[in-house]
Amino acid sequence: MGCFYFDESIHPKGNFALGAWVYAEESLDRPVAGVLRESGLTPHVEEFKSRSRMDQNPRQKKCRELLNELVRQKCGIGVVIAPDKPRRALGLEAFRGLRKILGTTTFRTKSHNVFLDQGIPMGSSDIAEREAHSVSKIQPCSFHFERDSRNVLGLQAADLVAHSCAIMLLFALGILKKTVKAGEHSGYDPDSDIGVDFELWAGLRWNFFGDPPPPIDTWQSELDWRSNVSSRGLHVADSCSPDVRSAALDRFGNMYLGCIH
Repeated sequence: MGCFYFDESIHPKGNFALGAWVYAEESLDRPVAGVLRESGLTPHVEEFKSRSRMDQNPRQKKCRELLNELVRQKCGIGVVIAPDKPRRALGLEAFRGLRKILGTTTFRTKSHNVFLDQGIPMGSSDIAEREAHSVSKIQPCSFHFERDSRNVLGLQAADLVAHSCAIMLLFALGILKKTVKAGEHSGYDPDSDIGVDFELWAGLRWNFFGDPPPPIDTWQSELDWRSNVSSRGLHVADSCSPDVRSAALDRFGNMYLGCIH
């Protein structure tokens, strides 16, 4: 069975809560356990937390790097954006985002396990069951609510993606402005400054659920090759502010799949 994992990142300064759906064709528990061990962390006892101060915790920093690589190799990504208040809004919008992904994407597996992290509010158990049933009409899904990310290790990948995408949205809103050096093998002058949001986006852009690029033999020019792909995995709640909606569409509405340097 395929596996969906959902976690959130809440940002009152930006008036939004962002949730990430991370999908893999098989359970991520074993590969995430390997990442944790390689980083010096003990699976099911310690865990990756995106809110950790990476400059003060080299094990968490290494885990972030390895977990990013795991996501790039194995996962599809969907993003759900809702107002930060009321808290239950994100949980309900998460189902709408998942319905969009399932309704527009073909998967190798025919049924899926769906894991949601602890603290994702749904309003009530009756509402959660009703929404889960509506999703399962599209593709068969088994839902697992209020899961501990120390036990369902794939949720730690969703934690990383939710945090990374929230940082991108904060940049798009003009709330964050921070640069890093491009470094070696970036395609840029190693000493040039690039935005943190660009660095995060460049690493994940191929993983967002989206329309496939055109066949290579139809790309008649460099301009055609630098194609934009409409996102199938972005869901923005109707209740979001116009600023948040505009920034979300600018950042996640299309995934640029051509050369970026």
